[in-house]
Amino acid sequence: MDSSGTDEIAGDIDAWARSHGFEPSDEQIGGATPLLRQGVMDSTADAYAGDVGGRRALLAEFAVGSPDASEMFGGSGVSSTWFTLFLFSVDASRLKRLTIHPTRFTDGDWIGRLLHRDHRVATVRDDFDQRYRAIASGEAPDEQVAAFLDAAFVDWLLAQDELAIDIEHHDEHGGYLVVARSGIGIGDEALDLLQQQAGYVAEHAAAVL
Repeated sequence: MDSSGTDEIAGDIDAWARSHGFEPSDEQIGGATPLLRQGVMDSTADAYAGDVGGRRALLAEFAVGSPDASEMFGGSGVSSTWFTLFLFSVDASRLKRLTIHPTRFTDGDWIGRLLHRDHRVATVRDDFDQRYRAIASGEAPDEQVAAFLDAAFVDWLLAQDELAIDIEHHDEHGGYLVVARSGIGIGDEALDLLQQQAGYVAEHAAAVL
């Protein structure tokens, strides 16, 4: 979903969050992982802190801004792509950085900036490569990347609707994991599913990182 402002955000995230034990948070998450810093500007609309599978998590609606087509004609507009996501703190010191995004995401400046210091992971599996692109830090050991992208996890991911998964370690304040799907105002059923998916990814990350 694209939007130029937050006025189109549906209000159901607040009711869902509160009914699932999440409380409003003023945390700003921009910059925590590649997805959350690759726009020319970004915005955390609504954020709630709570528990997912025994782990503290932040539920947020987040916009990644990109130049509007009007810039080609002297304008300065920015269009925003919105995501609904869960963010966790993780120990990613051995992996450094791994991003897994649907292949339909643009190969524009965002991916280009990533590849200045990272590399696309060699063929994971044909069916995975048709739907997803995996990009890892040049510092990440091949065996650590392979451990995360093991057969069971790839099977699980391919059985889901499209997700974006980002993991990054920061020397100054630890690591973060983001599990996101595009769109906002996605409704209670989709939020239930995203919570389950995020919990699964967080549990997998804790086991292999």
